[in-house]
Amino acid sequence: MHHIYHTHGFIINTRPLGEANKILTIYTKEMGLVRAIAQGIRLHKSKLRFALQDFSYAEIDLVRGRDIWRVTSATTVNTFAYARSDKQSLLLIARVAKLLERLCDGEESHEDIFNDFMQAMYILDDNAVSVETRTALELHLVLRVMNTLGYIGDSPLLAQYLGSDFSTVETEAFLKEKQSIIAHINKAINESQL
Repeated sequence: MHHIYHTHGFIINTRPLGEANKILTIYTKEMGLVRAIAQGIRLHKSKLRFALQDFSYAEIDLVRGRDIWRVTSATTVNTFAYARSDKQSLLLIARVAKLLERLCDGEESHEDIFNDFMQAMYILDDNAVSVETRTALELHLVLRVMNTLGYIGDSPLLAQYLGSDFSTVETEAFLKEKQSIIAHINKAINESQL
């Protein structure tokens, strides 16, 4: 009998596998970045296909297979319908998701990253959030992800931003130092050689 792992996860990416399956890249709270097979998910009768769409948040049950995790069940927590329908928000989510996939190696839990990312998703899902706030939110989120993973060194300029919460007021302060923050992030990405 296999042990079933219950986790909350955000679907970062999906790829078709065979005729009816998909390989999912899931960022989970408890296990970090996980790749799992969802069997039969591309069939019309599949109960999993609605809960495991790209850029959705779900409660997921996983079983460890010989080489890869397998999804046994999933329940939607939030599909972030507005954020996924807004072009700028969707591009922001895709860029940050790609960064997570690139920098988070294997199944190493970073609850701070998961919590920050989910907080940002809920902010993006509000249609009252301005374009400037969305831009600042991406800077804030990427900076915190890079810092949590150890890619941002000690910087007096960035220290004041790393401790601030994800609120629209705090996040919009990022726009004042946008160019400098982008330069720090790009330098950290280049030095990571990933």
